[in-house]
Amino acid sequence: MPDYPIIDAHLHTYPSPEIGWQAQGGVGLSGHAGTIEELLPLMQEGNIAKAVMVNMTPVVDMREAALAKLPSDLPPARRTDAEEQVRLDLVGRLQRRNAWTCAVARDNPSLVPYISLDPSMDGVTVVQEIKDRVQEGAKGVKLHPVSQSYFPNDGRLYPAYHKIEELGLPIISHAGTAAPFGDAEQHAHPANFADVLRNFPGLTLVLAHMAHGSLDETLEIMETCANIYFDCSAVIEGTMPSHMLSDDEAVAIIRRVGCDRVLFGSDWPWFHPIKDAQRIDSLPLTAEEKRLIFYENAQRVLNL
Repeated sequence: MPDYPIIDAHLHTYPSPEIGWQAQGGVGLSGHAGTIEELLPLMQEGNIAKAVMVNMTPVVDMREAALAKLPSDLPPARRTDAEEQVRLDLVGRLQRRNAWTCAVARDNPSLVPYISLDPSMDGVTVVQEIKDRVQEGAKGVKLHPVSQSYFPNDGRLYPAYHKIEELGLPIISHAGTAAPFGDAEQHAHPANFADVLRNFPGLTLVLAHMAHGSLDETLEIMETCANIYFDCSAVIEGTMPSHMLSDDEAVAIIRRVGCDRVLFGSDWPWFHPIKDAQRIDSLPLTAEEKRLIFYENAQRVLNL
């Protein structure tokens, strides 16, 4: 392992073991629920100096569950009111999750808080959410177009992009193949980010999971959009007995996009940050390339 500090640019944390296990849905591989109490010792053991919490709220699943509980015989006007109340309740839950992430980071300076947004928030609310959480310490924004079932170029998000660009906040977004979520509509296809970057050229966008399955399309977009980067979470990993990519494939992908554009990320608790870091360290990359991936790129791109 490197003798300098590591930055994990992509992991998730949860307020309780019960919530963490539920979120993983039985597919987590680290053996951890995702609590702060589990994470901090792991960071110390693995020489991880900073960990970026890209927490999000599964708004779509929650909305469907809430709407299913509404009486089927509600008059149209009452149903409209009830659906609006569901929307407001879910926005509140998202805001509370963001507030918790920021509070945890204030108590633990090694943790970096990113907040989640959703198109169901109106323009005024989404901008105010960004402003409020930045005052509470938020350092960036996490988007998950697949889990939250929206396209990144949804016009309802444009007020948010304007404020994010104005404040110089980086965005980390789920991108590429969506397994295990399933995404027939390809919400996270890189092409859906192209309009956003053309309209907001000052945005910094980190595409999670190396935009897995859509790398060629991403490279085309990068020709005209300079501020695109990648994290290697869940794709170049050391957690699974049989790795998703061979060593040669992993090195080829890293060098194809450029070592100065790749950030180390583990996607903990789905994957294990120490095992994943050991895998990167074992790859036939130069010491300079590894330092970029483990530390310098995240420090520069995420303003850490």
